[in-house]
Amino acid sequence: MKTASFAALLLCTRLLANDCRPCHAAIAETFAKTGMGRSITVRPSVLPATFYHRLSNRHYTIAEGRMKRHQPSPAGAEINVIEKTIDVAIGSGNHSITYATRTPQGRLLELPVSWYSQEKAYFMSPGYDKPDHFDMRREVVESCLFCHSDTPEPAAITCRRCHGDAVAHLARPGRGNIYNPKQSSEVCFQCHLETASMGIVDSMRKPGRSVFSYKPGEPLADYKLYFDRSDPPDGRFEVNHTAYRMMQSACYKKSGGKLGCVTCHDPHSARAREACGSCHQSGHTRSKATGCTGCHMAKRKAQDAIHVRMTDHWIQREPKFVDPVKENHEPYLGNLVPFYTKADELSLAVANVRVPTAASAGLYEEYLERAPDDVPTLTALGKTLIRLDRDREAEARLRRVIELDPMESSARLALAVSIGKQGDLAGALKEMKATVASDPDDSYAWLNLGLTHRELKQFPEAAAAFREAIRLQPDFPVARMALASLPAAK
Repeated sequence: MKTASFAALLLCTRLLANDCRPCHAAIAETFAKTGMGRSITVRPSVLPATFYHRLSNRHYTIAEGRMKRHQPSPAGAEINVIEKTIDVAIGSGNHSITYATRTPQGRLLELPVSWYSQEKAYFMSPGYDKPDHFDMRREVVESCLFCHSDTPEPAAITCRRCHGDAVAHLARPGRGNIYNPKQSSEVCFQCHLETASMGIVDSMRKPGRSVFSYKPGEPLADYKLYFDRSDPPDGRFEVNHTAYRMMQSACYKKSGGKLGCVTCHDPHSARAREACGSCHQSGHTRSKATGCTGCHMAKRKAQDAIHVRMTDHWIQREPKFVDPVKENHEPYLGNLVPFYTKADELSLAVANVRVPTAASAGLYEEYLERAPDDVPTLTALGKTLIRLDRDREAEARLRRVIELDPMESSARLALAVSIGKQGDLAGALKEMKATVASDPDDSYAWLNLGLTHRELKQFPEAAAAFREAIRLQPDFPVARMALASLPAAK
């Protein structure tokens, strides 16, 4: 989407929020104070601090709206320095806030240090507490931004995320021409249903559906399909597991669809209702401070964000758990199964692809018959064809990706590799340069640029590219070995 379109979309969002206020002033006031109403802050005010991450031996300084990373040299000098502006705060601060920077190329990159409200301190962002984390290189793509932002351009959630298009309602206010989320929890599930935060394909949008195309009130299965791990869910608890864990509850399963998110939650104010008594008449003493939830929906630490303690929505008679002391980065190698939605055989097979093979290439080809211009599938197919040494076919697929999405730098990098493998090193070098120009924070792009220069005997240029890859990713042994192997580096 072009910048002008972004601006128009933001304008429509602001108009919608303002136009709702004259009739719903009290609701607009309370909603603005909820987590959803504060989901994004542009140009946030950030507390200054220094933070040392032992596992990656990196020092971070947060000051004056910027985040700086460095490592100490043996002599004590600062090396491998990177500094980024803090342009966006993602999260309300009820539990945490993660920061992002906007690059000159228009990309939004996640920053590695987050603020955790319960501990009132900075720690590594979720998924970063390990030696080989993304540091300042991880792009916040639209599918990640969707649940935090009302539009593809970062902006806090507004009325339309739950109530949909209000044009008809604004023209003639009435109950029948605006969506009422009480009719279904799926309007909540669009953001709060996630089976796993990493390691698997937890969902797949239907052919032809863009990230921000979901319309409140339409069946969620028309928008995307969900997948889950095939092992028991008992021991898994993550930040965005509210709906997933609720669905494991006997209360939910036996309610016949009557128990949903708004049974207990008022989304306009974030107040929770005590609804258990409508079904359960109990004689035992309830806590005046926490009611039923204090015992039966315990607060616990999430496996993917150990500095956050959240309510476990799996309603249980006697919850038993042990809080994790470190993030769980164990890969899942088992099969995926459909969850909540009914996945067709082909979609399930595509979601279960682990290793690029001739069989997986065939699955991607078959899927593209449904959605010829699906960028993720075209990209996956192109990369698979490269591994199968079908480089001319890969080049054609990857060129189509760049036509559809010029910002898809991983496809552009793969395109350069496919060209180079066909013997056209000059063409590969041209694409490699275009890749680093489009995404200069991609360490792998710089590595491959250096390798291409090396093949062309352009050793000073190769050395410069390898050094930039190392600056971006200090824990990059391949780049270090490549630099050491150069004649000029000996």
